[in-house]
Amino acid sequence: MKIGIIGINSKYIHKNLAIYALYSYVKDLAIDIDLLEFSINESIDKVFHKINRGKYDALCFATYVWNKETILKLAENFKTINSNIKIVLGGPEICDSYEKYPFIDHLIIGEGEIAFRKLLENKFSMPKLLVREMDFIDLNDQPFVYEDILDQLENKIVYYEGSRGCPFHCTYCLSGSDNTLRLKSSEKILTEIKILVENGVKQVKFIDRTFNANVNWSKAIVEGLFLLEKYKCNFHFEVSLDKMNDSLVQILHESPDKLFQLEIGIQTTNADTLKAINRNNDFSKIKERIKLLLSKGNLHLHTDLIAGLPYEDLESFKRSFNEIYMLKAQMLQVGFLKVIPNTTMYKEAANYGIKYRNYPPYEILKNSWLSSEDLLEIKYVEEAVDSFYNKKYFRQTFVYLMSIVDDHFSLFRNMGELLFNMENLMSLNDKYEFLYNYLINSIPNLDRIVVFALLQLDWYLTNKMKRLPYFLRFEKSLNNVITLPIEISFIGHDISVIKMKPTNYKFNYDDLWSIFDYPSIDKA
Repeated sequence: MKIGIIGINSKYIHKNLAIYALYSYVKDLAIDIDLLEFSINESIDKVFHKINRGKYDALCFATYVWNKETILKLAENFKTINSNIKIVLGGPEICDSYEKYPFIDHLIIGEGEIAFRKLLENKFSMPKLLVREMDFIDLNDQPFVYEDILDQLENKIVYYEGSRGCPFHCTYCLSGSDNTLRLKSSEKILTEIKILVENGVKQVKFIDRTFNANVNWSKAIVEGLFLLEKYKCNFHFEVSLDKMNDSLVQILHESPDKLFQLEIGIQTTNADTLKAINRNNDFSKIKERIKLLLSKGNLHLHTDLIAGLPYEDLESFKRSFNEIYMLKAQMLQVGFLKVIPNTTMYKEAANYGIKYRNYPPYEILKNSWLSSEDLLEIKYVEEAVDSFYNKKYFRQTFVYLMSIVDDHFSLFRNMGELLFNMENLMSLNDKYEFLYNYLINSIPNLDRIVVFALLQLDWYLTNKMKRLPYFLRFEKSLNNVITLPIEISFIGHDISVIKMKPTNYKFNYDDLWSIFDYPSIDKA
């Protein structure tokens, strides 16, 4: 029997952890198994033919919200041309509702390794449409999942699993549904991570839902990763910052430059909403700790916000957005509620008047507090934040605007509407000019000279190998030079950029030309 285990990833640069975890658990069996990876951006026709030339007896798909539609089409195609082929689906997307698809032979719901091994050992002679398996593997007995493909990992982003489960029970998430948290030993983790970085991995994304859920475990891992600094690999964690131990916060604060990236799920600042989704955030502590962690420029921070949660209308969402935006993290992800099957939110959706798309990613369409028109307002904000604020190229300009603008939601909302209705993509040069024109026409009494100077400074700090865009170049004689009348804040820049911080800022009002006097420093 010949089996294909298939991962369809969101990006080419990613590696699919699930298919390698499954293979590592069954590779000792005398079965011919191929692992195949594709990108969701590849045409379904090309993916179909690449798989079909393998002449497989069974195809097993790792299924997620972003690839479900593609996988269902592929599965039906293969069953159409070969009624004897076995089709198996597993992954976090899979639930009982998939029994309705006649071309699927087996569904693996929940943790997959033990169920998948039993399925192979029994040569697919198990319940036809549903394989339920609640047995848990010991993560310390799990083979190193990337062992057989180390030569393929150079410059890749690799997902890594240090734990399973979550001690929290957010109503929109499945991770805490089994009420258990299981940890792989820190020693095993550090041994495997060292192998990955020695083979040129660019970034390791820990998929643990709350990396700091166990204090001693997370501290041991972070301190161990300090020793791998020379490999220039970045490590990404999802954390609950207000619940983080003080000593771990300090360790991260003192960490080497660009070693760590933290994703901080705040979701809302509305107390009623937090109670409804079973979260207990201490926003004042989050605010204080983000300020500390940004102060040195050694960490990259992401904050998350979800639109469509219960009890949060448009005005409340504006407040949440403005409060979280003012934390000044390098990225703010504006997301929309996904009503994932089998979550508490899914079961209680009717109580909150939630209407959502009945296909992945099951995104909200309206609820009792937000109309579809309200959600479009937030879509505009998402568009502008992602296109401009979340890009490194305009950091100084936006940090300055934080000191003079009260309603950032409206600033991004109006910008986003313009972007939403654009038909042509903008180059980076175009974006600088667009932002300048938008700001001077949107903010009353804004000093256009200050904005112009800040955009020049942003360009110099982030595009060191490129000449200024034409609209930022006015090469005339310098006279009437004055000191730039603002205080420059370098919050959120990397250490390498902070080292380039000018000691003096001057501007020629007549000719629109900036002079930045840089200190004599070692930029290495």
